Amino acid sequence: MKTTSNRNRRRARKNNGVMLLMSLVLVSVLALGGLFTLGNATLNRAASAEAGEAPVSVPTSDESPAIYVAQKNANSVVGIITNTEGWSRSSGVQNTMIAQGSGVVIAEGGYVLTNNHVIEDGSAFQVLMPNGDKVDATLVGADSAMDLAVLKVESQADKLVPVTIGSSETLPVGSTVIAIGNPGGEILANTVTRGIISALERTSMSTGNTTRNVNYIQHDAPINSGNSGGGLFDYQGNLIGINTLKYRGSYYSSGSYEGLGFAIPVETAYPIAQQLIEHGKVIRPQIGVMVKDQEGPDEPMNDYAPASVCVTAVNDGSPAQKAGLKAYDFITAVNGERVTSSRELTTILDTFKPGDTVTLTIVRYNNAGVMNNNNNGYDNYYNSPFGFGFGFPFGGYSYGYGNNGNGNNGNGNGNDYYYYGDVVTVSGGYETFDVQVTLEEKE
Repeated sequence: MKTTSNRNRRRARKNNGVMLLMSLVLVSVLALGGLFTLGNATLNRAASAEAGEAPVSVPTSDESPAIYVAQKNANSVVGIITNTEGWSRSSGVQNTMIAQGSGVVIAEGGYVLTNNHVIEDGSAFQVLMPNGDKVDATLVGADSAMDLAVLKVESQADKLVPVTIGSSETLPVGSTVIAIGNPGGEILANTVTRGIISALERTSMSTGNTTRNVNYIQHDAPINSGNSGGGLFDYQGNLIGINTLKYRGSYYSSGSYEGLGFAIPVETAYPIAQQLIEHGKVIRPQIGVMVKDQEGPDEPMNDYAPASVCVTAVNDGSPAQKAGLKAYDFITAVNGERVTSSRELTTILDTFKPGDTVTLTIVRYNNAGVMNNNNNGYDNYYNSPFGFGFGFPFGGYSYGYGNNGNGNNGNGNGNDYYYYGDVVTVSGGYETFDVQVTLEEKE
C-alpha cells in the first residue's frame, strides 16, 4: 500500500508539472498573439490613413458666416463706374472712365450709397449690377463734408435689394465683419473678405476726405482701392459701415501696413443718405465765415493767439456779421465746449439746426494781421460751410477708388495738399467775450 501510494504521488506530480508547462506555453502563445494582434491593428490604421480615410469625422457643412452674408447681400452691393463726357467731330459724345468703386443699395427704387470721392470728378455714372450688366445712373446728391453720395438707377432697379441696416454701436471689438466690394474695379467685382473689428471710434486720423470728425470703424477685413463705398456687414448680414479708407503707412516710415481698413459707421452714413434722397443735399447750419486753424497755446497770450479757429473773413449779411464777429477773431468755444480746429467747430455746429442760437467764445486782439511766411507756416483752409480752400493731406490714409484711381500712393485724390501761406500775428493785448449767433441754413 505504501509503495503504491508513493508511485501514485510521483505520477500526480509529473502530471501536474506537464499541465503547468502547458499552461505557461498557452499563456505565452496568448501574450504573443495579443501583441501580434495589436501590431496588426496599428499597421491597419496606418494603412487606412495612407489610403485616404480621415482619422476624424469630416464636417458636413461650412459654418462660416461669410457664406450667409454673401448670399443675403448678393443683390445689395454693386459697382460704381465714374465717367467724364467728351465730344469730338468724328466720334460725337463719348464717355471716358476715370474711376471705379463700390456702392450699397440703401433704399427701394434703385438708390445706391457710395463715397463722394468715388464720383466727385465725374459727369456721367454707371452702376455695375450683380449680374454684370452696366446701367446708367444719375447723381441724386453728394456730401463732400462726410464723403458720401447717392446715385439712382432706373433700369433694373427692381432687381436690387436694399441692405438691412444694422448697428456698429452694439458690436464689441473682436466681432466678425464681412466686407463686400470691387477691389480694383469690375474685374474683381463682388469680392467677399472677412475680418474682425479692430477698434471703434477712431477719430485721430488726419484725413482729407471729410471736413467733420468721423468715428471710424477700424477692421482688418482686406480692402483695397475699389472697395470705397462698399459695405461692411456684421455676421448676420446687416450693414454696419461704408468702407472708405485704408492705412498704407506714414510719410515718416518706409514700412508697409496691412489689415488697417476704416469704415464710416452706418449710424453716420444712413441719416446722410436719407437727407440726400429727400433733399438732394444735407441740411446743415452755418454762421457765415471763412476760417483757418490757429496753432498756439491753450490760453491766449499777449503775443500769441490761442489754439483756436481763426476767422479770416465774414460774409455780408451772415449770422456772424449780425452778431458782430470780425476778421481775425479767434473762436475758442461753442456753448462752453473747447474747440481748437475747424473740424471740431463744424462737428459741434452740425449737432444744431438752422434757427438755433449758440454761444461762441471769442478772443479779440487789439492788433491782428497777417505776415507772409514762405518757410515756416501753412494755411489750413478747406472746403467747409464757413469757407473754401484746401486742407492738409491725410498722410498714408488712401481712399483711391479703383484701378484707374489715384489713391494708391496714399496721397488722396489731389484736392488736398500742403502749402505755405500767411501767418496771423497778434499784439497789443486782447479781450475775451461771448457772442450769441443764430444759425442759418447753408446754401
